[in-house]
Amino acid sequence: MDFLLSGVVAEAMSLDTVLLQYGALGVMTLVSLIIVKVLFGNLQAAYDREKERSDRLEVELRNLNEAVRDQYIGTISQATNAVANALAAVRGRDIG
Repeated sequence: MDFLLSGVVAEAMSLDTVLLQYGALGVMTLVSLIIVKVLFGNLQAAYDREKERSDRLEVELRNLNEAVRDQYIGTISQATNAVANALAAVRGRDIG
């Protein structure tokens, strides 16, 4: 089993050597692989940044929604009391 794994590792480590043996095609292939690796790294970094940003903004939005909800609860209760007082005053005038 170790023999198989060492063969796979040896093949993976000698990939650049094999590609360079093919001359210009090998060099272009090697450069292309490096570019793909760099671009994938940049893409992954951008994804991580955006995910962190979206998580932060989601928490901020949740906090703002709670603050607005708390303010509306106070305002709605005051408006309800004002409407109840106005209805009581109108009913008192009609009866009296």
